[in-house]
Amino acid sequence: MKKITLAIALISFGVQAQEFPFPYCDIADAGDVTVEEITTVNFAGITFANTDFSSVLVDQTTTVAAVNQDETYTIEVSGNTYDMNGNVFDNDIVAFIDWNQNDILDDAGEVYAVGTITGSTGSDGMSVTLDITVPLDAVLGTTRIRLTKIYQDPDSPAVVNPCALEFLPFGFGPFAGYGQALDFTIDVGPVLSVNDFEIAALSVYPIPTNDVLHVDYKSVLSAIKIYNLLGQEVYAQKTASANLQIDLSTLSVGAYIVKLISEEGQHNFRIIKQ
Repeated sequence: MKKITLAIALISFGVQAQEFPFPYCDIADAGDVTVEEITTVNFAGITFANTDFSSVLVDQTTTVAAVNQDETYTIEVSGNTYDMNGNVFDNDIVAFIDWNQNDILDDAGEVYAVGTITGSTGSDGMSVTLDITVPLDAVLGTTRIRLTKIYQDPDSPAVVNPCALEFLPFGFGPFAGYGQALDFTIDVGPVLSVNDFEIAALSVYPIPTNDVLHVDYKSVLSAIKIYNLLGQEVYAQKTASANLQIDLSTLSVGAYIVKLISEEGQHNFRIIKQ
């Protein structure tokens, strides 16, 4: 009985160990952080709004931004920089991207100072942007990006740390700060330095479509992926044909981004599902 109990305990521990943000660090002293939210994020063609204004670290990992090695993408972030009393503050936005997929978010070359937002409600059109180039040696596949938004002022700089939201008031500290962190997913694809995908040789119909999307190309397509406008992958299939009939009957009505992949490169296009 003791052996069975121990086995169950180990299984339970294993399940718990896989919970978000595993395998990445949580936010230290999160209970002492005052949340001032990130509101919107735009990166690599996906845009999403954050509606979680209470969590210190927001789980948005079901959102996937597809990128390619050696390509440059603009990240844009908005957020609320007012406190509950209406006082205006500065907030630093930093992005941490685990390009080498070693479960550490702040190795050399993985930390990006996006910018400082001042006096924004988070919904007034103010934002900060930064161009990020995917390293040529970035490991292929899915990895984590974490955004941190932290209060700072000239006497109280923010601490650049993916595992804490802290600042250094008047040279003391660090102390738990004001802001929020948010994780989402990046899917790194191979270099497309020469993309020979011939759009003129591609036929896609009907658009808008109801249940079946026909895709005809001059050569074999190796895969097709479909994303909603939040960047979430809703369909994926490996193929070995130049002529595809994609069953979209399970998708909800709306707009989607289709990615076609061949040996020559890849091509993205937008469809409407009716």
